[in-house]
Amino acid sequence: MSNQKHKAMKNQKTETMKERKNNVELNANQNENLTIVFDGENGKKGIKSPDGKILVPANYDDFVYTYDYTILSAHPYVAVRDGKMGLVKPDGKGTEITPFVYYDIHMIKGWVLHFLYRNNSENKFGIMSRNGKEITPCNLESYSCGTHTVFFKSGNHHGLWHSSLDELLEPIYDEIEVDDPDEPLVFTLNGEKGYVKLEDHSFLSQAYLESLDEDESHDLLLECICDQYDF
Repeated sequence: MSNQKHKAMKNQKTETMKERKNNVELNANQNENLTIVFDGENGKKGIKSPDGKILVPANYDDFVYTYDYTILSAHPYVAVRDGKMGLVKPDGKGTEITPFVYYDIHMIKGWVLHFLYRNNSENKFGIMSRNGKEITPCNLESYSCGTHTVFFKSGNHHGLWHSSLDELLEPIYDEIEVDDPDEPLVFTLNGEKGYVKLEDHSFLSQAYLESLDEDESHDLLLECICDQYDF
């Protein structure tokens, strides 16, 4: 990689960090419940609650986000150390959930309160749970969010991770459609539309279901993956 390209990527990353921090500062002016980044005597930064309780000690170079303490009091923080990112708990000790090896970690936009991670400057990412578990490899290219589901694309194929159920469907599908969050998702596999059973991820084609009697078909559909469940 040329020095000029490396410098451009570094500048782009710096600008992205600045944009996120500006959003944090903007939110802080609008929400008195947001946690606060504070400067320690050692020149490092930590996180404290709105009433001054230390959540993460001042052991880090920076933080990417702050949160509404009344809603996300236990949500992990993305911290920066020596130019790398990792997740830490707001437990007063700053227990590290992940190693600090990531090029970038940022929250998934939508209702799903988990993270995306990147290992390098390439525009590919993986999904990481709020517990620091890498759900997918770092080879995804795009994503969108349902109610409890992250839909993603790798190459020409689609997959999903259902965060509430911790169910991963590998990217082997031509397409995944959400007609209604409470109804089974519609998958296209090798050009054929159908549904996927939650228990074993087996594919049930629409043609197969139509060949069954109505009650049997209905019972099988109840076993198929939806975006949203009433737990």
